[in-house]
Amino acid sequence: MRRLPALLALVLGLAPVAGACGSSAMGVDACKSIEEARCRQVPACPNVEVSPPLWYTTGSAVDACIRYYDTACLHGLSIGSNPASSDVTQCVAAINGSCAAVAEPQSVPACAWLVPPVVEDDAGDGGDGSDSDASDATDSGDE
Repeated sequence: MRRLPALLALVLGLAPVAGACGSSAMGVDACKSIEEARCRQVPACPNVEVSPPLWYTTGSAVDACIRYYDTACLHGLSIGSNPASSDVTQCVAAINGSCAAVAEPQSVPACAWLVPPVVEDDAGDGGDGSDSDASDATDSGDE
């Protein structure tokens, strides 16, 4: 019986962690495809660096890079949606054909969709005071 409170505390303590590992990430497979293509092309692009682990114990540097991004891609893409498979295919083809695309895939037209959409701030909240000044001037003229 003494173990029950400790077990309960452990389960409750891990509940938020388990919830954080949900499958709500968008573009996980697309991310893995793109990063795997980049990892495979790095040896052919001597001036390009990606962020794989600096050391590894098994396989090649390419294998370590792919394993690294298999985990990193579990967070998905920051574009907020799953890309079309044709978009991913075109982006991977661009990466396979250009060191510039390996270095910065989002900078080439075939991968431009990797840039997250710009979220505009609501300008109608009167944060700069210009809207309220205009209404104050109108109100004071009516009196």
